[in-house]
Amino acid sequence: MARDIAEARRDLPVILASSRLEPKKNILGLVQAFAMSPTLQERANLMLITGGLDDPLREEASDGIAEEVLAPIRELVKEKDLWGKVSAFGLSDQSQESLAAAYRFMVKRRSVFALTALYEPFGLAPLEAAAAGLPVVATKNGGPSESFQQGNKEYGVLVDPEDPADIARGLERLLCDANEWDSFAQAGQQRVLKTYTWESTAENYLTMLEQILSSPENRPRAELLPIHPYFRNPESQTDVFLEELSDLYFGSNQKVLSTAFP
Repeated sequence: MARDIAEARRDLPVILASSRLEPKKNILGLVQAFAMSPTLQERANLMLITGGLDDPLREEASDGIAEEVLAPIRELVKEKDLWGKVSAFGLSDQSQESLAAAYRFMVKRRSVFALTALYEPFGLAPLEAAAAGLPVVATKNGGPSESFQQGNKEYGVLVDPEDPADIARGLERLLCDANEWDSFAQAGQQRVLKTYTWESTAENYLTMLEQILSSPENRPRAELLPIHPYFRNPESQTDVFLEELSDLYFGSNQKVLSTAFP
């Protein structure tokens, strides 16, 4: 990190992102948010952990997909003169232990973890960061909308990944207010340790199974997983697209469809 960050800025918090170098992870959107916000640039550096790539801001990646992600980021860093404010590198052993140690170190600098994927099915990375004590800014599309919000209670800051201004606002919310940073760091960590450990997952499964086995006849039908007609009678006239299945099992019409497909 010292290689990339100007000496006068090395004690600042960081906005930390660690994900695969794929277009859908929308790392460019995060860099765009950082580039458009003088406040973020004043208060933090941007740190991208890039797998096995040691110096991706200066060297091309041999992998075509990774280079597709990195090329526009390099152009933006150059265009917006972000040199000395952005660091990108890979961890030497690429282990989960090293990544967790990096998270814990960045907690001491009151840093923030960011995941700005266009869609994230579950979102393990922000949960791991939250467990280490980093407050999280995450995409509102997909799993993080469930893991970092329950009703009106926020455990992380959810943002629109397609709107760099909204990403910037989410990051500024945590980096510009010490109380907000403290509140989200504590709430996110407690949420993960209570809900997303293997122990709590096993306990929830056991509780659910015990409820079903003790009184299966009393379980509301609307809570049962709907079965599409194709799986009962797999013929061409009952064929189904993946988009339809996604809406059936994860969309807002799940309860309606569960009644339609008893």
